[in-house]
Amino acid sequence: MKKKTYIISIVMSICFIFAMSFGGNMITAKSSDDFTDLKDLDAATKAKIDALISAGVFNGVSDTEFGLKEEMNRAQFAKVAALITSLPVNPDLKTSSFTDVKADDSGVGYALPFISALEEAGIMEGVGGGKFDPAGKVTKEQLATILVRSLGKEDEVETTPSNNPTVSDWAQGYVDTALKLGLISKAADDTFDGKTSADREDLAAGAFETAKKIEEIQPPYVSGTHFEAGDVLHLTLTAKVDLKSIDLSKLKIGGVPFNSELYSFELSEDMKTIIIKLRNTLPFDPDNMPLVDISDLKLTTLYGTSVKNDDPNLKPTPTPIPTPSPSSNPSPKPSVSPSPNPSVSPNPNDGPNPSESPNPNDGPNPNESPNPNESPNPNGNPNPNQDAGI
Repeated sequence: MKKKTYIISIVMSICFIFAMSFGGNMITAKSSDDFTDLKDLDAATKAKIDALISAGVFNGVSDTEFGLKEEMNRAQFAKVAALITSLPVNPDLKTSSFTDVKADDSGVGYALPFISALEEAGIMEGVGGGKFDPAGKVTKEQLATILVRSLGKEDEVETTPSNNPTVSDWAQGYVDTALKLGLISKAADDTFDGKTSADREDLAAGAFETAKKIEEIQPPYVSGTHFEAGDVLHLTLTAKVDLKSIDLSKLKIGGVPFNSELYSFELSEDMKTIIIKLRNTLPFDPDNMPLVDISDLKLTTLYGTSVKNDDPNLKPTPTPIPTPSPSSNPSPKPSVSPSPNPSVSPNPNDGPNPSESPNPNDGPNPNESPNPNESPNPNGNPNPNQDAGI
């Protein structure tokens, strides 16, 4: 039988869409230049905030204000911590184990799924008495503690930490570890007021450094590639890729380098897949797919980490072009002829209705599969500092 081939042909179109979910709404990603209270920041700090905005971790408190110096509450902190650690979050969750966390709370209800994810992971717990205190403030020592736990570095917390009078006894080891890892920093006068409230600038700085450390522990890489319907190539990564780092002229398919006249591309909504649309017509044999050479592709993540390409030659998986198939119903409903009615004049068109044919879609829905994220988090463990409200 003649082998099927995949013909790649598409009209060039470039469309970059970045929509990030924040508090249940879809908000177009901004940049630090859009916020008046960020205009005096140095370039390095702006770049970090831009990365967090692009990743959907942060957004402004209004269209023109980022709220850099505003204090954050525990609900906001929970959302950021869950996002930078990529914990599985169930957006449809409506109930919480905490009596003061309600889905219909207009102020903090959006954080319920994030709070539950952190609780299951053992990263953040309540303040006691079955309460979480979502509107409560977060201190700097609590921030340091959660960031250390987010990295899974509790085993590095010293049991006999240095004596810092501005830090609670229970938090001394966490603060020392966070400082050592570079997740937080001291003030200009070399002090760390652990019991004072943290602001959004503290959270943004800590979130960026923690996210980057997570990528250093688990380096991102290109996890796979496949052709969709034979004319679109997908390169999938394990982390969000920085758009500015994408230079597909370094990519080769079957030894043939790309150029700007042969393709266009866009980034998936989760920013982990580069979707390449090819213009030229090339036949591909599904049994002998050409290798995709990414050896010269220098991708970086939003947090500035280089994407690994230890396996530079990837063999794409083809997605077959849909073809008509017989109905999955083993007993198709036969055509029904109208029964004669003696009181009605015969209609010369009476006969089987050709539109009454079996529905080719009658059959099980292939998409009704269980959610892979609905499984217990292996990192869940009790929090010895529950009385500290973290």
